[in-house]
Amino acid sequence: MAGNLLDALKHAGLADAKKAKKIENEKKQQQHRDLKRDAAHTQASSVPQPNTDHDFIAIEGKAPQAQDLRDAARHNAEAHVADRLKQIYAQAALRNVFGRKKFYFETSDHFIECIGLSDVAYALIDRGKYAIVANDAMDDFIVVNRATALNLEAVDKRRVAVLKRQES
Repeated sequence: MAGNLLDALKHAGLADAKKAKKIENEKKQQQHRDLKRDAAHTQASSVPQPNTDHDFIAIEGKAPQAQDLRDAARHNAEAHVADRLKQIYAQAALRNVFGRKKFYFETSDHFIECIGLSDVAYALIDRGKYAIVANDAMDDFIVVNRATALNLEAVDKRRVAVLKRQES
């Protein structure tokens, strides 16, 4: 329906193709932000509940135990990663880096994001001294120093949005 209205406006001469494309891109980016926020909220609010319903018949005594061990190992690994990320983010964000200069970058899911930076922060990102990473909830971006970004990249590569590789 929105496409039909846009087509009607184009034919009437009230909107041109550039404006239509810009409006469409803004809608897509807003939908993307909404989806990211919804996913972050559902992920944060969803607490794993223990499974008490068993619809299987235990033929061998070792099969459920092996599955329980795998589940426990997976849970321990996830808890370790979460603790590591919490430690990194506790000292991550830099102060006084935001300003009026717009810095555009592409996220891992191929969306263009924009962040306002100060002139100094912009230059340091360009040199590779600072990096832009997703925040703890993965719904916004923060500026961190290079060492922190490398630590985050070692844990989860999807969290690092901008990190210039330095030549040795």
